[in-house]
This record gives sequence, structure tokens and C-alpha cells, in this order.
Amino acid sequence: MHYHIDRKINYSLATITEPDLAIVSAIISVDLHDSNSVTKQTMELMYPEALLSGAGTFKRAEFLDAVNTLGASIDVGIGDGMLAISVRSTAQVFNKVLRLVEILLLEPMFPKSELKRIRDTVVNELHEHKENSKALALEALRNEFYGAADRKYSYDIASSTKAVDGVTMSALKTWHDVILNRNWTCSLAGSDDAAKAFEKMIAKCKKGREVIVLAGAHEQKVVKKKVSLANIPSRQNIDFSIGAPIPFTLHHPDYVPLAFALTVLGKWGGFTGRLMSTVREKEGLTYGIYAGLEGFTGSEQGYWRIMTFFAPDKTMQGLTSTFREVSNIYKHGITEEEFDKFKNILSTGQTLLQDSIMSLLRDLHSYHVHGFTLEEMAEHKNKINTVTLREVNAAAKTYLNPANLVVSGAGPINAVKKDIEKFVKGV
Repeated sequence: MHYHIDRKINYSLATITEPDLAIVSAIISVDLHDSNSVTKQTMELMYPEALLSGAGTFKRAEFLDAVNTLGASIDVGIGDGMLAISVRSTAQVFNKVLRLVEILLLEPMFPKSELKRIRDTVVNELHEHKENSKALALEALRNEFYGAADRKYSYDIASSTKAVDGVTMSALKTWHDVILNRNWTCSLAGSDDAAKAFEKMIAKCKKGREVIVLAGAHEQKVVKKKVSLANIPSRQNIDFSIGAPIPFTLHHPDYVPLAFALTVLGKWGGFTGRLMSTVREKEGLTYGIYAGLEGFTGSEQGYWRIMTFFAPDKTMQGLTSTFREVSNIYKHGITEEEFDKFKNILSTGQTLLQDSIMSLLRDLHSYHVHGFTLEEMAEHKNKINTVTLREVNAAAKTYLNPANLVVSGAGPINAVKKDIEKFVKGV
């Protein structure tokens, strides 16, 4: 299996190539962030539907049928100001799928006749979002950490719903032209022939395009402990996002030690983290509780977060237990036994990536988007093997003070709201 990254003036291509791969997967990412606004965020909700509303001589249904007939997929999404176009097909039909992607990017219709459907779809999604307690708890937490111009800030549902009517197909088409002029980060896993075909298509899309480079607004705030609670009475449980901003980027020497400490505290998935083994397994207070680093890039500061949920009658006990575990790791760090155990777990996780070509592609693309070279990617991964117990515990002591945590909850909180506020105030 061969890895390669080739950086051009207005795009970059990373490939994992191996002969005779039956499936080809590719990702095109475009960073669209300059300065966030409610209109910009609403356009991000509408653009994927608008782009897939027809291209070339294909109307919407015809285009989607052409993709499905090939047994392929072309998915378009935007999150945190980052556009991602994902393509997947058999090697046998990949060139035909690429032709459809090319038409989609170079000959999009943006038909006005589709605008009402798109507006209705987005408004319905926003209406449903009002009940998404897990997402709302996270959004409220991040809004405490970042200013309104930052990509990680979320505008309220009412403002976004109102803004939908102000977004026109003409505006979305104009934005598409901007997208064509932004730098593209492209990654592919497939054969050498698939990689050559993919690059040919990318080069054609980017030919003659100027490079627009804008410094995106980044506004991480200094935050003291706080409680943010949203009442959603229709939910059975209260979803919580608990965390704090971290004042460094992906390249900081404390990133890997802190990520290691949080893996011990609450490894995503499984039952190995302290939080799962105590708050769930021993005390039976929740079905899931995890911790980790999020939102980091090579130039933007992220945050650490605990994600969990509790039934209203178990909320105070659950929060008490959660903060107890945070306090323990902050005060005492992790043990040498835990250090050895989780070093092996993390090393095994890297090995298991080899079992899935899609996992390898996602891993490569995540580094590629952040500007890593293959050498820097290998060095960053190898830090897990060289990090010391002392470094991990120093990072925990520096960044995991429970007295600095923001608690964001969404769900049927009215019965325990005052108790939550009193608890956090006393930490």
C-alpha cells in the first residue's frame, strides 16, 4: 500500500494506492470559513441540497438516479464551515462516477424551481432540531467557548429559520463560484489508475481558477465555570456536554499528552475509560459517558468535552460522580498501570486501522486537511509511543481543573435546574 501527497497551487491530492482494489473512495474538502454569520450558516444548510438539485442535462431525480444506477454514492455536506464531497463506487464504474462529479461541480443548475423544496426541507430540519437535546447541549457549550464570528459558533434556530427565506438560488450559485476558487484538499484510496483519473478530474475543475485565501475568523473566549440549561420537556433524559476551552492548536506539545489523559478518563466507545467503568458500570447512572478533545486544527484552538446523559432523578448523582472522576485525574493523574494499559490500547487502535481501507482514508484525510505532510503525520502518530507518564499527568494537572468546567444540559431540566446550578457553583 503506497501513500503519497502532492500539493499544487490551488489543490492538494493525497492518495493511498494498491493494485486491484475493488472499491474506490474519494473525498474533496473545501474550507469555506471566513467570518460566521446567521446568513452564512443558513447557506451552509441549504447548499448541499441546492448543489444536488440538477447538473448538466440532468434534473435532480435524473442525476440521483444516474448515481444509484451505477451502485455508487456522491454525498455532499457542510459542517463547521468545511464542505465535504464524498464519492464511493466500484473500480469498474469509477470513471463514469467521476464524470458525474465533474458535471455536478462544473455545470450545476441551481434551478429556481427547487428553491421552495429546499427551503421547506431546511425549515423542517431546523424544526426537528429543536428536539435534538444532544446537539443543542453541544452547541450551547461551544457558544460559551467561541465568539459569533467563529466557525464553531451556532446561531439560534429561530434566527436560522428566519434567514432561510432570504437565501436565493442566485446567492447559492455565486457561493459555488467562490467554492471553485478556494483551495481544495482531495484524498483517494484506490488503484493507481483511479488516482490518475481523480487527479485529472480535479485539475480540470481547478484549471484557470484563481486562488482565494482568506484568514478565517477565530475567536476562542476565556471562560469561567458556568451553567447553560435548555428545557426540552418532550425528552426522557437530560443530555450533557461538559468541558472547557483549551488554549492551543493541534501542533502544541501538550496535545498528545492531554489526549492520552482524556482517553484514560473516558475513551470514546467501549468500557475501558474511568467514567464508563464507574459512572456506568459500578453506579448504573447512565448508558454512555465519554471524554475527548474536539475542534482542534493546525491554526485553531479546540476544547475538551465530556458527553453523557442522565435521567432527571439520577442527574445530581451522575454529575457528582462525573466531577469526582475529573477531580481524581486532575489531582492525582493516572497510574503507571493505566499508562501501560492505554498505551497498548492506542497502539492496537492504530494497527486496527489497517483492517479497513475507509478507516485509512479518513485518517489520512483528517491529517491532510490540517496541512500535515506524510512525515509530520507519522511523527504526530509516533508521539503516542514516546509520550511519558510525567507528561500525561502534567497535562491533566494543567488543563483538567473541574473548577473551570462549563456544564451545558438540554432536556427535562426544570425539576433539577436549581440543584444543578447550586452544584456547579459549589465546585
